[in-house]
Amino acid sequence: MKQILQYKKFDAVVMIGLIALWLGAFKSSALFSFFGTYSSLWYLPAGVTLSIAIAVPFRFIIAPLIANWLLAVPLVSALLHVEYTSVADHLLHGTRLFLVYAGAGCVLRYLFKIKFPVSNLSDQLKVISVTLMASLLGAASGVSLHVAMGSFNWGVAKNIALPWMIGDGIAAVIVPPLLVPLLLRLFADDQSQVKTTRYLSSIPMLFYQFVMIMCVMYVAFGISTKSSGLVELWYLVVLPPIIFAVRGGIINAASAIAITALLTPPVATMLGFDGERISLQILLLIGGVVSLVIGGAVTDRDNAFETIKRHEEELELLVVNRTRMLEEAHEFQKHLIRSIGHDMQQPVFALNNVISTFKYAIKDPELCQMVKEAETLSGTALRFIRKTLDYAKREAGQVVVSKQEFPVQKVFDQIKPMFDEDANERGIILDIQTSDLMLVSDEHLVWETLSNLVQNAIRMSVKNQTVFVTAFEIDGQLTIAVTDQHEGPINQDGAAGFGLEIVNQISKLLNFEFQLSPNLAKISFK
Repeated sequence: MKQILQYKKFDAVVMIGLIALWLGAFKSSALFSFFGTYSSLWYLPAGVTLSIAIAVPFRFIIAPLIANWLLAVPLVSALLHVEYTSVADHLLHGTRLFLVYAGAGCVLRYLFKIKFPVSNLSDQLKVISVTLMASLLGAASGVSLHVAMGSFNWGVAKNIALPWMIGDGIAAVIVPPLLVPLLLRLFADDQSQVKTTRYLSSIPMLFYQFVMIMCVMYVAFGISTKSSGLVELWYLVVLPPIIFAVRGGIINAASAIAITALLTPPVATMLGFDGERISLQILLLIGGVVSLVIGGAVTDRDNAFETIKRHEEELELLVVNRTRMLEEAHEFQKHLIRSIGHDMQQPVFALNNVISTFKYAIKDPELCQMVKEAETLSGTALRFIRKTLDYAKREAGQVVVSKQEFPVQKVFDQIKPMFDEDANERGIILDIQTSDLMLVSDEHLVWETLSNLVQNAIRMSVKNQTVFVTAFEIDGQLTIAVTDQHEGPINQDGAAGFGLEIVNQISKLLNFEFQLSPNLAKISFK
């Protein structure tokens, strides 16, 4: 119960503070009364109402309406030195102002779901469009209500509608970029995050903006009033906000627009400006809108660059980590290759020697045949281990390709004795045709490629079938072909499959074309 009471007290204090903020803005409008009709144009409560609707929790959104209705109380009007008309007048106009600008804030906040403070061009354009539409609706509803209540006729209404719209528009444009960030800071749930986020210009930047804007205003209004040929210099007043928008984005644009808009009326009056007030006000409104658009575009660009930079840093870190992982994997691969070469190859080699020794010591024909089969198996295992070791070395980039010219027949001469015995035992004819062609490549890798293709063909063939090995040249392209007569699909399993993978690997190293089809495997060199 105590926490509920404290919560309600806090809400009451916040509500009173927001009401005081609105009334303070309303009273400050009277400070510009010396600038002709500017007091009715510079209607700051419009901007405050819009800002509150955008930034505060929904339960406090009614604060501007309560503040406006308080003007219907004679005592409050007297304390604020505001001309009291009637209860109905203050209630109706207060309701009108609230519905227009609080409605505009809710459209931006809940319909368009814009995140404030605005930090990109697309959202900034939506904010400006809704704000200008609200100022148009506010001016139209205001003069219409005055005419309906008999305050003045339509002739007067037409004359003051445009100044009212521009005044409300200026206030609605300059106030939210400054007030919304402050309200967001006040009502933020995570204050630690808010403190690290820069929403407003720094104090040195504000001072620099003030000095620069005052200097430009002196040129725009002071010099132009002293020289008839420089009357149009007052247009320079819009340059500082645009410059700061280009250099600092939306943050610096917001403060520069506010300083320019607030200082222009008194400075222009003190320096003797006698031009059209409405033209100057239109210029300020246009300058404010343009500066916010430019600031939104610049901030959008900066955010994009920051995102790209962050992604580049993340990518660089990822590359570093992946490089380290690849280096570790490469070291592991080299260690694995050494392990295969030593821990596996040596025992199998020793076993093969032992079996060979036993072969000559055993006299029993049956046992001798078994030893011979064991020798064949151990020899096959040793060759497979060596193939695996060579494959791993090539994958690790530890094999240097040495291309030299050599006769194709030299490779053929090494293939025939290697597979003749195996082919004869299977009842397969190995027919290697004589070739006088010369080839520029790595002789050892070509031999390993061809040996895998011949071995694969023999394993897929059956008794009384023939495996042909030929070499021919067509249009400068040398091709070595291995043809068999087996029936059925290509065998991609087991050792044969590994052999074909070896061929694919070597083809990338030697840059030759490998083609495999039923009963035919060929490699073509350019």
